[in-house]
Amino acid sequence: MIENELKKRNLPDLFYIDGKQIKTKEEWEKIGKEYWRNIIQKEGYGFYPPIVKPEICTKINRVDFAGKATWEEVYFTFNVDGKTHTVPTNLIYPKNKKNIPFFIYVNFRPDIPDRLLPVEEIIDNGFGIFSVCHNDISTDNGDFTNGLAGLFQEGERKECDCGKIVYWSYMASRMMDYLQTLEQVDKTRIGISGHSRLGKTALLTAAFDERFAFTCPNNSGCSGVALSRGCCEKGEKVADICKTFPYWFCTNYHKYADNEQSLPFDQHCLVALVAPRLVYVGGALEDVWADNDSQFLSCVEASKVWKMYGKDGLICPDRLPVCGDVFTEGEVGFHLRAGTHYQSREDWNVYMSALKKKL
Repeated sequence: MIENELKKRNLPDLFYIDGKQIKTKEEWEKIGKEYWRNIIQKEGYGFYPPIVKPEICTKINRVDFAGKATWEEVYFTFNVDGKTHTVPTNLIYPKNKKNIPFFIYVNFRPDIPDRLLPVEEIIDNGFGIFSVCHNDISTDNGDFTNGLAGLFQEGERKECDCGKIVYWSYMASRMMDYLQTLEQVDKTRIGISGHSRLGKTALLTAAFDERFAFTCPNNSGCSGVALSRGCCEKGEKVADICKTFPYWFCTNYHKYADNEQSLPFDQHCLVALVAPRLVYVGGALEDVWADNDSQFLSCVEASKVWKMYGKDGLICPDRLPVCGDVFTEGEVGFHLRAGTHYQSREDWNVYMSALKKKL
């Protein structure tokens, strides 16, 4: 049944590149990754800016959460050609512990805890959390003169100049740089999560930065995990997202509005770039706009790359998902809970339970 559904989508072949069929993981590593990363940047999100090493300082370090956690406020100051921007972040981790696995979390607000970010429960599960508000990186609008965008963008955006999702992702990788310097962190167990547009950010980040051991894109929908080809009638389409949020992407992406079949990639290509690492995807039954079937099918198709590495990818029955499904036995996971567009404690618990078994 699933294969029949995928055939209807007419998806780009992950393994057929420039007239050559990729047959081994070595060829995927050498040819496939570079090809898809280039296409996805050029035609979708835009190219990442050059890496700039920020100045980092910790202004507040205290014990919190009933004495269970250390909380540090960490500030990143970027300087590009004399222009500066400082990004505040929050680093919270179990007190007096070593080899701590970490979530980097790009959030809609700087609040600790936050309605999408149950920090105490995350700490109680043994994870640390390193959070940042996306608006503190660069504002969630079409203004490219502020934040990190203001440091790198000059004048009108060119066709391949990056949108805001790349700037948010860029900051997540600089946070990863910092975690690599901390002795209490298990550098092999750092991942990233985010919700909705920031779920798109979490997926993109792990696809392009292989230091991330896992990613948990929650309700990421269109231009996140969900396939663009064959989107359901009530699901968000490329035309919808480019009309409302054109600044999230490079301007090249706009030409695929109502023209998804011409798009040289689809979202399974982005998911596949995480292989052979872990990706766990969350959907919500009432979040029709995010098109849960298209998210699920994207995971199935991308799993072909995990199989090339001798791994399972998504392990699931031969059917579309139903409410209550939790498929987390493989390196690719998918769950569909009841409720609306939200990152709930239920989502967090599914992710953490799966990660504790796999990491």
